[in-house]
Amino acid sequence: MITRIIKLEDVIINQNITELRSSAQALDTTFSKLIEGGNKLDLIETYNEIKQQYDELLSQYKALLLKNIQSTEESIDKLIETDQMVANDIRLHT
Repeated sequence: MITRIIKLEDVIINQNITELRSSAQALDTTFSKLIEGGNKLDLIETYNEIKQQYDELLSQYKALLLKNIQSTEESIDKLIETDQMVANDIRLHT
């Protein structure tokens, strides 16, 4: 049995990361449909430009969030690995 020095609730951490990843992946990155029609009103053009910028920003946010989730998982794995090595070293020297 591997002894740990740092108390981590692996199950809770993994559940929260899974829930966060699921929410991030389910994030709808489209605001709404473009307004189309024969009219070329400035308001419609401005709306469509804002909608496109919003969609791009939300897509970038989603990608960044997923990247941060991955980094968090890697950090937790590294922390667990380091903790196990320290615990093993302590056990060897006692």
